[in-house]
Amino acid sequence: MSFKCKSCKCFRGILRSVAVVLFVLSFALSLAGSAFAADYPSKAISLVLGWGAGGVTDVAARVFAPLFEKYVGAPVVVINRPGASGAIGTDYVNNQPADGYTVLFSAETPATFQVMGTSKLSFHDFIPLFLVSHSEKFIVVAGNSPFQTMEDLVEAARKNPGKVRFSYTGPGASGHIQGILMQNAGNVTLSMTPFGSGSESFMAVLGGQVDFTSPNIGTVKDYISTGQMRALAVFDRKRSQYLPDVPAITEALPGLEPFLPLDYPNCLLLKKGTPDDVVKKVVDAGLKALADPEWKKFLESTWYTAYDQVQGEDVLKYWDRWGSIVNWILFDAGVARNNPSDFNIPRFEK
Repeated sequence: MSFKCKSCKCFRGILRSVAVVLFVLSFALSLAGSAFAADYPSKAISLVLGWGAGGVTDVAARVFAPLFEKYVGAPVVVINRPGASGAIGTDYVNNQPADGYTVLFSAETPATFQVMGTSKLSFHDFIPLFLVSHSEKFIVVAGNSPFQTMEDLVEAARKNPGKVRFSYTGPGASGHIQGILMQNAGNVTLSMTPFGSGSESFMAVLGGQVDFTSPNIGTVKDYISTGQMRALAVFDRKRSQYLPDVPAITEALPGLEPFLPLDYPNCLLLKKGTPDDVVKKVVDAGLKALADPEWKKFLESTWYTAYDQVQGEDVLKYWDRWGSIVNWILFDAGVARNNPSDFNIPRFEK
């Protein structure tokens, strides 16, 4: 006598029904996603910065936003969410829907978040679109400074260890990184003092509180033009197109050459999971904005440097190299909270 389990047949039927429902839902969601991408953008887009108003990132973003709006076909609103070296704004974008309506206009700091302990995120947690622009860093002194050349400053720092005073914005910031690198690779000992912001750092030079600083050229070019400040070197291994008579820092400190260029460009990112069609629309509109004559005019007038030739996965490669230099500099100097090796960040090989 054969025996058939009615409950088993019923269970198998339920499984088949569930499978059909899941297939239908998956198909419907894929259609909805395609329709969503086709309609994008249908509302305003937020361009989020992890920095306050007035800095080099904010200045670039506020010129980029209306040009991006022009080509993407929707209002673009700049939103400043400053704090924790850009981590607050970055975390905010990561907590928004992956729909392309919240775009991160980032500085360099996501490359150091994990090591500095400011956020669990990194550039690898986002979709990299492209780098945007960079404002070159220069070594500057007051116009009445006794240091006429970078060689003068280096000689004084070596003869009087800890006596030549350098201002920077804060721990882990670009000036701090450059100061540590000058000491380590340049064999000089400086007196380094944080001043909280870029403007305070270069005002300390003008006020005689410190001997030199390393600002973005766009913020001090007018002071250089009037003679209130003097540029001693560009922090690069090649001379600047804007001040070609000013030497590269490697001419006085050749030990820095393997680590340079070490620039701090802005970049555009989207949350992971954003539909591919939406990503393409953002990239296309963004690159058109950066090719616009108004953007080119902005770069020239403010002495910014274009960086949009670095796109897609090459953005991550750029920050990986950058992070392998900077994170270990910060860790070796006792500034970083965490060991870079805990995040599989290799030490830079010269």
